[in-house]
Amino acid sequence: MKTTYFTPGPTELYPEVGHYLQQGIKENLCSINHRSKEFIDIYKHTHHSLKKLLNLPDNYAIFFLNSATECMDRIIQNCVESTSFHFINGAFAERFCKTSVELHKKIEKIEVEYGRGFNFKDLIYFSYPELFCITQNETSTGVAIDPEDIYNLKKHFPESLIAVDIVTSAPYVNIDYNKIDCAFFSVQKGFGLPAGLGVLMVNFKCIEKAIYLKSKNISIGSYHNFLSLYENAVKYQTTETPNVLGIYLLGKVCEDMIKRGIENIRKETEEKSKLLYDFFDGHGSLKLFVKDPSDRSQTIINIETGKKQAEIKKKLSDNGIIVGSGYGNMKETQIRIANFPMHKIEDVRKIIRVLSH
Repeated sequence: MKTTYFTPGPTELYPEVGHYLQQGIKENLCSINHRSKEFIDIYKHTHHSLKKLLNLPDNYAIFFLNSATECMDRIIQNCVESTSFHFINGAFAERFCKTSVELHKKIEKIEVEYGRGFNFKDLIYFSYPELFCITQNETSTGVAIDPEDIYNLKKHFPESLIAVDIVTSAPYVNIDYNKIDCAFFSVQKGFGLPAGLGVLMVNFKCIEKAIYLKSKNISIGSYHNFLSLYENAVKYQTTETPNVLGIYLLGKVCEDMIKRGIENIRKETEEKSKLLYDFFDGHGSLKLFVKDPSDRSQTIINIETGKKQAEIKKKLSDNGIIVGSGYGNMKETQIRIANFPMHKIEDVRKIIRVLSH
């Protein structure tokens, strides 16, 4: 029996990845020099494919790092002189905030109970933040923030930088990148690739902030500061030997997604999430963790199982479906079901059939 992974990441591999891996090995890509024309061509293809897929503006650079967690480090180092502002409603938003603290920056924050979103209309700000840090799709709780709320922040604070975590919403989420300043994700989630590659997309305002900080002798990091990353990125290169195979695979998957059509991917994602939300909304014992439908993620669905978690996971596993546990304090009392482009609607229906009995 085939096993299908509905885990939040690493998750089910994108269907064509096996073929692309064989192709990459056949072309001996793991042995090429990262200053070679062969690598520049790979970087260039992935760069242009990702820009086209996500509709990134021309004033954005793309940096390839090791993980989304590293992206948080680089953003704080290069975009914050003194204080960052954090919206916290889950463990990964907390991680972004903790990153700033550990880099010796001051933090301001607004926190809400896990499972809830923010009422942006009633929020009161007591300063003009240098940087807003927003987890658009909270992987730990299954709460999503409406991009329009993020854009409204930019209207009220046009000089502030806005960094957006789209780790488990890319490529589904439809972001207007002209209304934010940087975003990041890791490839083992919505792109269905092996782990080990983080992607950070930044506009020129972020580069300018890094230049400003360096001019004031404020540390912006060493080898992986924005200036070094940008200097190489414009040449379609990296600062050091990167995950060449990962970059190659990302370009191939982006190319495939472009052929499928991003609007088709978004429509399919919403159809699958509706099936799951409708089912669990009417379930007798399994309850949706995020109560307000307007706060619910389309790509991460959190279900409260109570003491039945192990039983539910085994029942699904016996039928070839692997789902994620809850996160942090909810590790033993929830399951998380990912809903990414590689997850098929027939497998979503299978989850529902299995849990209907």
